[in-house]
Parts: sequence; C-alpha cells; structure tokens
Amino acid sequence: MKPLIGVSAGFHGFGDYAAVGYQRPLVMAGAVPVILSRVPDGLDDQLDRLDGVMLAAGHDIDPARYRGEPHPLLGPVDPARDAFELVLVERALARGLPLLAACRGMQMLNVALGGSLVQDLSLVDEWRGHPSDPTGRLWSAFQAAAMTDAPPPPHPRHEIDVAPGTLLHRLIGARIEVDSFHHQAVDRVGAGLVVSARARDGVIEALEIPGRFVLGMQCELHEEWRIEPRLQGVVEAFGAAAAAARAAA
Repeated sequence: MKPLIGVSAGFHGFGDYAAVGYQRPLVMAGAVPVILSRVPDGLDDQLDRLDGVMLAAGHDIDPARYRGEPHPLLGPVDPARDAFELVLVERALARGLPLLAACRGMQMLNVALGGSLVQDLSLVDEWRGHPSDPTGRLWSAFQAAAMTDAPPPPHPRHEIDVAPGTLLHRLIGARIEVDSFHHQAVDRVGAGLVVSARARDGVIEALEIPGRFVLGMQCELHEEWRIEPRLQGVVEAFGAAAAAARAAA
C-alpha cells in the first residue's frame, strides 16, 4: 500500500492550488495525497489512517497566535485554518507522524511550537533586499502554471546555505537555489526546532526537529521539481518516511 498523506491547505486564494500544486509532487513521490477535513471531531480518525502530514501555503497567520499585534503590512489571515492547524501539528507530532511543511506551513510549524514571525520582511533592515513578490503578480502567474501543468514563469530565486549534520543537508547538500515569494519570516524559533538553512541575508529558510522527519522549508516545494530536482528529492524522502511509518504500524 502506498503511504497516505494528509494535506492541510487553504480553500481560497492560492492556498490549495486546485488540489494539484502540492498533490502532484506527492503522487510523483509514490504517495496518495488527500485534503484534510477541518471538522474537529473527525481529526483523530483522519490521523489514525494517515502516514504523514503536509502543511501547504496560504494566507498569513493571525499574529494573535504568537502574541503579536497586527501590523499594517500584514496580509489576509485565515483564523479558522490557524485554529485547525495548531491542533493538527500538536496531534501529528504526538503520534510521531512524518511532517513536511512549506512556506506558510513552515511558519505554522514554528508558531505551533511557540515561535513567532516577522510580519513583513521590510520591517528588518537587513531583509529589505530579500527577493520577494509584494504585489503578488508573479505569484499569480506561478499559481496558474502549477494548476495547468505549464512551465513555471520567471520568478524570484536565491541561494540558501544548509547547516551540516541536519536532515536537510543529507537530502540536498550544503547549498541550493530556491524560489522566494514570502513576505514574512520566522523570528523567534519554536521549542524543539533547529534552523537547518538560511538565506545569505540571514532569513531562516528551513527548520526541523532533530532525529525525526519533521521539516519545514520556506520555499514552495510544489513546482520546484521542474527547476531543481533535489527539492523533489525532499518530497520523495518524506514519502519514504511515511511509507516506513505505515510499515511499522
């Protein structure tokens, strides 16, 4: 049996990518993706059947979740999704499920473990030049390409440096180029997480829990296999960890 992966996605804007963007690389990795229901009474029943969890992209996280005050540069938020994913992360980790988190997903993993966020890169002097897409124009084109299986259009990219000895380092090596569309970044790192990659300007680009397959990456992961095959290798390693969890159950 192929591993079953629960994908937590948004249901408006770019978050769900029409059930294609995040699901396609999972299928390519030999997994079976399903979009998770947010019905509270059904969460444990879903987790009983899952072999792994993926947290996808989406709107900003409500700053109240990390005891912050909303800044004028804060984007749209999704409080219902925030509430669901905070519980989802807690229960998935308690069960020892492999977890892969991308973009907002990495930020949610951090917040769920007590970390905080910078609400806009421009609020930190050193990060004002970080590649981004504040108008969303390039992001919309990238989203459309993902949903129609068209070649990805030009978009911001930059190098990240990966910390030796980390899971991510074993998967992709010391340095790699990734996409960059986010306007927020990790500030205080959550309990139990370690920083496994940074951009040259210091922006945290990956977090993980040592000794487990719990990995968050600020880059999108969903279409990166078209440009950088090593990043599809991250998804394949996640699928393999989920398959091992299924075999051990």
